[in-house]
Amino acid sequence: MNAVEMLEKTKGNICDYIDGSFGKGFNDPFADNTIAEVLYQESRIIIKELARKKEIKLPEFIKICRTIDEVVDYLMADMEEYDTQYTLKNFVRMSINEYVDYLEDEQIDVKIIHVPCETPEHLTFAHIKEDLAKCEKRFNEEDYSGAITSARSLVEGVCNEILANLTDEELKDKLDLPALFKKVRKHLNLNTNNPNLEAPLKQVISGLINIVNGLAEIRNENGDAHHRRYEVNKHHALVVINSAKTVVTFLFNTYEYQLEKGTLVKAE
Repeated sequence: MNAVEMLEKTKGNICDYIDGSFGKGFNDPFADNTIAEVLYQESRIIIKELARKKEIKLPEFIKICRTIDEVVDYLMADMEEYDTQYTLKNFVRMSINEYVDYLEDEQIDVKIIHVPCETPEHLTFAHIKEDLAKCEKRFNEEDYSGAITSARSLVEGVCNEILANLTDEELKDKLDLPALFKKVRKHLNLNTNNPNLEAPLKQVISGLINIVNGLAEIRNENGDAHHRRYEVNKHHALVVINSAKTVVTFLFNTYEYQLEKGTLVKAE
């Protein structure tokens, strides 16, 4: 599927969600919407890249909304401005059509390169230390963008392995890092709305959520799998590596502690 097809499909998916919110379309609450969400996430990357290339302002819903549900909730909150579902859908169409037209007029395509995550066969702290050593090696070689990519891949790999150990569900390779981290937090009982967690720990978890969101964004901006807008400085790479280390250490220790306590059970 090329970039134009992805944007067209995403545009239609968002409009379908809007219809469902108005009760005008089929909206199965139990349906697996993973494919639509993955398409939106990849379309969002494309639109952000084109906005940078054209030096134009991003549509606000693309800038702040990571999922289609968030897009619809955000737009529905301003219903007075859009008046009806039809004007709401027209706004979405016009916002995305600008980028579809640009791709077609310039006869260009945008490819997204998926970097495979470094998932250990068996999750141990030794494996985590090995992957951290890879980050540090690239850092010491002054490959700062590569160090950022390795740090992000480490967090993704640990999250995937925890999910693989705790569930028998088929993992979605293209799930973005914040969404993946959210699933892990759910299984580890680390949601900030958990009434059993003390307020200070909830603040720490909120901080980790911000770190993971930042890791995903800074890797998209400056990792070695993408065209970089500017050179990565040494101190930026260092804070990314240390942030990734904090996240994976906390996840691993929580995972091990809850297994020993019996509040977690590995999938058969």
